[in-house]
Amino acid sequence: MKQMMTVAGGILFAIAIISLIVGGATFVQIIQFQNELGSRGQVNKTLSVLTGIEKFNEQELKGKQDTMVGSLAIAGIFGVTGIGLAIAGRTKATQ
Repeated sequence: MKQMMTVAGGILFAIAIISLIVGGATFVQIIQFQNELGSRGQVNKTLSVLTGIEKFNEQELKGKQDTMVGSLAIAGIFGVTGIGLAIAGRTKATQ
């Protein structure tokens, strides 16, 4: 039972690390997207607003932000649970 808890904790912690990497990569994508939108010329910005493309840009940015927040929340939850299980599996049970 103790080994099973330790292994399960390790697996959950690995999932947390993967989620943290995904959240970090999404953060980099958000920064790049914001820089790309900020570097557009005034004519391009005006045309984007008139044609409605700006709404799609805002939706894409919001989607990336939601993905980042979700990944970081998953990383936190799985990390704490994984560490807790690993510690519980390593400690000696009272008899």
